[in-house]
Amino acid sequence: MYIHFLLLIYFMTKVIKRSGEEEEYLSDKLYNALIRASASDEVAKEIVKEIDERVKEREKISTDEIRRYVLTRLQQLEPEVADAWQFYDRVFKGRITFENGKAIVVDKGKLYLGRKVKDFNGKGLENAEQVKEILDELKEDMDYGLSPKVINARLYALFMGVLHKKDMPESEKEKAIKYINDFRESLGWKPYELKYPLQ
Repeated sequence: MYIHFLLLIYFMTKVIKRSGEEEEYLSDKLYNALIRASASDEVAKEIVKEIDERVKEREKISTDEIRRYVLTRLQQLEPEVADAWQFYDRVFKGRITFENGKAIVVDKGKLYLGRKVKDFNGKGLENAEQVKEILDELKEDMDYGLSPKVINARLYALFMGVLHKKDMPESEKEKAIKYINDFRESLGWKPYELKYPLQ
């Protein structure tokens, strides 16, 4: 059994992040990211299974390769979720998607976050007022014909992003969630409920 464990460690695929850091490929991490982007359980499991097959005999794979594959499959299976994934990347990671899932990352500088250009330094939204600006953008997008299905997927991605934002104070998270839920209620949709206390 010990030898089997050592072989497992030896053959685990490493994911190469944009920073050059390596981390172990974990199916659960990809599954959770898909669910946070509002993918259905069935689609999330299907994509994870496909990625698992791609990585099982490889020593290394880049996050960009995984991301491009995921976005391509989401475009085919649940296009509104692909949109929400890209929306999340722009708002929380400063990553802008273009042609076939390729992305550019803005580490520092000017980035269009919502309806305004913002000085960007670090990762994404910092406070509830910025979430409110994103919601104003979503309202504008609806006025221009973006489907309710896409708006709903983006709202879920925004909600999950706020919940998982480690450097946003709890009081700002509470305000941001209230803004999101007020927006949902203005559309006649049920507000999101917290399953766990904010952290």
